[in-house]
Formats: sequence, structure tokens, C-alpha cells
Amino acid sequence: MKNGKGSRGRQGTSDRGGIRKRGAATRVDREGDLMMDAGSARNRGGKKARGESGRSGTTSRTQAANKAMDAIQRAISSNSDSQANIRQSGRGSGLEQVMVRGWKQSKAASNRDGGLESLIAFLEKKLSTPDSKAGTRARITKSRVEGDALIVSIRPELLDRMLQLSGFSFAGAPLSVHKFDRSANDLLDQPMLSSLSQNGTSPSAADTKAKMTAVLGRRYAQQTKLLDLSRLGSDPDLLSMGIFGSTSTESKFFPALMKVWELNFDNAAARREAVESVSLADNQLANITAVTTLAQTIPELKNLDLSNNDFKDPQALIGWRWKFRNLEFLDLSNTPFSSDPTFKDTMLKWYPKLRFLNNVEVRTVEELAAQKKTPIPVQAPHFRDESQIAENFVRAFFAGYDNDRSELLNGVYDKHSTFTLNVNTSAPRAQQTEPAPWDAYIKKSRNLLKINHLPARMSRAYNGADKIRELWTSLPATRHPDITAHPNEWLIECYPIPGLPDPSGQSSTGVGGLLIMVHGKFDEISGTKVETRSFDRTFILGPGGGMGGIRVINDILCLRAYGGHEAWAVENQPAVPQAAAPAAPLAAPVAAPPAAALPGAVPGAPDGYGMPVPGKPDAQVQQEQLVLQMSSKTRMTLQYSEMALTGNGWNIDVALKNFEELKTQGTLPPDAFLPGP
Repeated sequence: MKNGKGSRGRQGTSDRGGIRKRGAATRVDREGDLMMDAGSARNRGGKKARGESGRSGTTSRTQAANKAMDAIQRAISSNSDSQANIRQSGRGSGLEQVMVRGWKQSKAASNRDGGLESLIAFLEKKLSTPDSKAGTRARITKSRVEGDALIVSIRPELLDRMLQLSGFSFAGAPLSVHKFDRSANDLLDQPMLSSLSQNGTSPSAADTKAKMTAVLGRRYAQQTKLLDLSRLGSDPDLLSMGIFGSTSTESKFFPALMKVWELNFDNAAARREAVESVSLADNQLANITAVTTLAQTIPELKNLDLSNNDFKDPQALIGWRWKFRNLEFLDLSNTPFSSDPTFKDTMLKWYPKLRFLNNVEVRTVEELAAQKKTPIPVQAPHFRDESQIAENFVRAFFAGYDNDRSELLNGVYDKHSTFTLNVNTSAPRAQQTEPAPWDAYIKKSRNLLKINHLPARMSRAYNGADKIRELWTSLPATRHPDITAHPNEWLIECYPIPGLPDPSGQSSTGVGGLLIMVHGKFDEISGTKVETRSFDRTFILGPGGGMGGIRVINDILCLRAYGGHEAWAVENQPAVPQAAAPAAPLAAPVAAPPAAALPGAVPGAPDGYGMPVPGKPDAQVQQEQLVLQMSSKTRMTLQYSEMALTGNGWNIDVALKNFEELKTQGTLPPDAFLPGP
């Protein structure tokens, strides 16, 4: 609400709607408060003396005006801290400040001055005792308008009588009268959040914090996990604190209230679990600017009531677009926006888990479940990593990329390493999340479908550690999830590849290496702003002189809007005995068989045996790999190795023990073993 400034020129009678006679100038003090006794010095002495000329009358009025201005100037000069006095309930001036609300709903509000003159006259009349004479009538010496409240200054002995006027009817509207507590407003004018987090830097700060805590306590229902913040503007405790006295304090109040709420909990997890529902109904909100911090304080909210407010269009709620990712119930009934033809579609887009909108079901449980399914199922990754080379590389690489890219380049890149970056702007994103801008990457992107000229293609392929370092330095800082703590947010595959160029030149047929494909997400950090992106990164590793005896031959990074990690979540995975499927490094669902059990290491093994191929179930792949391991350890044929495993519930440890017993007894036939030594 806009601040207003009322004015009143004291005369014998009301100015009837604020229209004043010429010359009835209103005086305002240094603080902007209206001086109610401004007319007392005007034309002192009554009418012009008989025989006095018009010129001398004008001179007399000029001299009187000059004396009045001199008196004002002396008053200002003698009290250089007058602003502080007003803001501290008249301390030093001996006056009390009282806040009057409700008058703007009166019939007098249609007057040209908004009813201010009539209100002050009404208050002065009620403050005067019946036996008071006209000359001793109670006076309101100063007043100012802040928002929809009138702050008046009165003598201390009038305070009790003034407070008793609360509930009196003025021009058809009931008045609300409270003592004006400036301490809350002073605190909100300070760096509020820091002073609260330090338990207050003054008695007034501690007092305001205690009052806000009491307000929250009354409005929180622990059993239902509801925080009821409806009708805040009529809360008697907040009114007595003067919170809504001006738009300045109103804008600072809600962030401060949320800070007080946070301070009541030991940790973020407890705070998240404490509230599932919040009501901000009936707060006359035209937009969420004043309450936007709710999304930071309680981001996992499930139920939100915004009914009976004044939101006219989606722009009024834009600050909460794609916030509250777990919101299931949203009530915007009795708001102008609810009648917008795009209302339902917009809310469904912003809140992917929304089930009820304005008390009407808009998504079923089945429809929500269907949203999580991906159009193309992703099978469990294949991870063949001898001596944990790939595992150690991946763990070290992403930690180094986040913390010290230059050191990482020195460790595993050389003058022959190649790095390319491309941006996929058309990739689907997770549940209509808003994509982060691509400004930092797009000029360096090597999208071969869009870049046709060879020089441009070559200029965006960065060869050698120095060129790669120059590019990496220009890219934003990142933070990848911890692989150990959040394995479900990663998909990592590893394949051995032969025929890589031998950097030493000793092997004409090339050397073996690893192809590593990593899919995941990272947070991009730019100052205080954090954006989440998905990525796909492909490495080709070969032997070299770098850390761990390897080098990065090629590194391709593809960036896309955050798409979640539900695509590679394992669903309905066939049950496999625990011993048959040990946990692989980096949480890969398929265990990596030892080198001796790889396809081709067992004579007679058909092509593709133990390898994932299209159409082959994961369970079959895992069983074939166990057969290969059994054959490698016992030198039995694949047929007998499979018989040993099936006879022992596919538990390889039990099968090996049974094999040793049968071998000792000599009961295994000669054709159970592979030919050769």
C-alpha cells in the first residue's frame, strides 16, 4: 500500500473535505509530521486595528510569519535528533504515539483529504472531557500517515483515554487504536536478519523476536504440520507492534518472520519436516513480492492456500514459478487469476506434482506415476574395469574438475589430449523445469549439426593441455554430487577398447585402453546464483605418463538442461542371489568379471557369451558371467560350470566348495574339464 501524507490547517471549524481558505497554509515539521497547532500563531492579535492601512497590515502579517519561521528554525536547531525522537515514541518530547486504523473504510474517506481532517477533529473531541472548555480542549500536536494507519502524537495523560477509543465508530467505520511500538519498526529498519540471527543486538530486537516467536507459536499446529499465516494484517499482536504502519516495514516483516521461524530449529532437516501446509489466505496480496521468501524457508511444501487474495495474472506469482517441487494442493480460489483461461495449464506446468487445484482434482495418482516413466528404458550399465582404473579415474576427475582444474590437467592430460564441448539445447528437461541460460557455453559449443565450415569446427576442438586450460578457466565453477553419497544420481559405463595409438611407438598394432561414459548432473555456481544442469561426458583413456600411468586421449562434454536421473533408475530388476551379483564399484548394477573370465578366455565360449546385447535379459547376462567365473576357477567346461551353479542356487562360493569336494573324491568325469593342462 502506498504511503500517504495528510495535512490539516487548524481553523475554528472543519475545512469541509480539505478545501481550505486562501492563506490557511499547513505547517510540516522536519520529520514530515503535520503541526496541528500551526494556526495558533497566525494573525495573532485578531483583526486589523482601526485606521491601519492595508500596506501596514501586510507588513504586520509578514513580520508575524517571519517570527513564526524563526521559532520553527530555533526549534529545529535546538533538537538536531528530532528524527530519532519521533521514531522512539516521542522520547525527549514527552509525547506518546498511537496508531489509528480503520478510518479509510469510513464515509469520510471520500473527502478530498481522505477524511483526515474530520478524523483528527473526532479524536480531539472524544479525548476532551465533558467539562473541558474550548480553550483547554485536548490537542493532537502531530500526526502522519503511514500506509492505512494514522500515527498521532498526544500528551501522556491522554494515552489511556485514547486507547479506549478502539472500537468506536467513525463515519460508519469502527476504529482500531493501539499504542505505536516503534521498536519493531526500528528493528526492521536495521539489518534485520543479521540482528535476529545474533539473538538481537538490543533489547528492542530481542523483544521483537520474542513477539514474532509468540505469533508463530499461536499459528502453528504441530499435529497437522500447518503454519497458518492467514489474515496477518488483522493480527492484534502485529498491529500493536506497528508492523503494517508503512510499506517499508511491511516489505521487511515477512523475511524477518521466516528468519525467526528458522531459528526455532536446530537443523534444516527438522525445519523441513515440521511443516507440510501453509495458509496465506486473506492477506490482500496483489503479488508475492512481500512473501516470496517462503519458497526458500519451506521449499518442500505440500499444501499451499493462497485463496481470497488479489492475484490478477501469472505474473503476480512469477517468483514461485517451478518452486515448491513437491506441491500437491494449491488453493487460489476467489482470486482474479482463477478466472484466467490459462490458469489450470499454467499451474500444472509450474508444479509437476500438483494433484488438487482450487479443491478440484487435476491429476490422478496414476497420471503422476506415468510422468516418471521414461519413453526408452535404460538397461543397467556395463562396467568392465580391470584393476579399478576407471573407478579411480572417475572419482579423482570430478573432484579435481570442481576444485582445481589446472592441477587435473597437469595430472592426466598432455599435449596430444583433445577436448570438445557441445550444448544440446533441445534435450528434454525434467518436469518442465526452467532451463538455465547458455551464454557461458554457446560460443564455445562444437555442434557439428549446426557448424558446417571446417575452420569453425577445427577452432572449437581444443588440442593440448594449454589450450584446454584456457577454455576450462573461462567456464563457470561447478559442484558435482558425491559419487559415494549419491550413487543413484550417476550412470557410469566402462568398456575396454583395443588398438589405441601407442605413445611410446613400441607397438605397431596399438595398445589397449578404456572407453568411459558418464551421465549425471552438476550445480553451476556463479556468485550467489546456482543453476543445475545435466551432462554426458565421454573419455578415452590410454597408457601414458600421467597420474596412475594413464592419460586422457579424448574428452567430450555434452551439456543439456537438467533432466533428472529417473531414466536410469533400476525398475523391476530380476532377483539374483546376492553372491551372484556383488556390488560393483561406483554402484554399477552389473559386477565386473575378472580378466580371466572375459569372453574369449574360455575355449568354446560362443561369441557374445557373458556380454550385454540387445534383447538379452540382465539376469541372463549375470548368469553367463558367473558361469565364466566358475569355469575360469575350476577349468570345467561351460556346461558343467552351469550345472554346478544351478545345483547350488547360483551361489558361486557354495558351488566352488562343492566342486573341491567332488574333485577330491574323484567323482567328476574327464569330459567335465576343458582340454589342455
